[in-house]
Amino acid sequence: MNRINKNMQAAGSNALIIHDEGKDYTHLVRRLCVYNPIQSMYGQWGDGSIYKNIPLDHVLEDIFFRRSESSYFVQLADFCAFALFRNEHPWPAKQKYKLESAFDELHAICIPQCFARDPKKLGIIRGT
Repeated sequence: MNRINKNMQAAGSNALIIHDEGKDYTHLVRRLCVYNPIQSMYGQWGDGSIYKNIPLDHVLEDIFFRRSESSYFVQLADFCAFALFRNEHPWPAKQKYKLESAFDELHAICIPQCFARDPKKLGIIRGT
């Protein structure tokens, strides 16, 4: 949420979040819009405190939840995630479908600045 907020702030824009049904993050987003303690990466902020409240101010509304089968937008996000997964973890039994190369089509729209420490320089944060 902080990355979304920070990127929207840098772009001078705001965000609406559309999420597939499942775990509900509404309570978390509402809380972070009021109280969002961020620890200084340098040990302390300018006023000497370790944490600073930086509420989300570029997320306009509660998360919109949609069933993936009724939303092309959510299906597209699912495809991008699946294509990345198969690119990094090819499935030998399905190589005839070339699923491992589907993500190559998406390289042009990746924004490396979103996460400069991505070893593949695509701006992707990979979960463990």
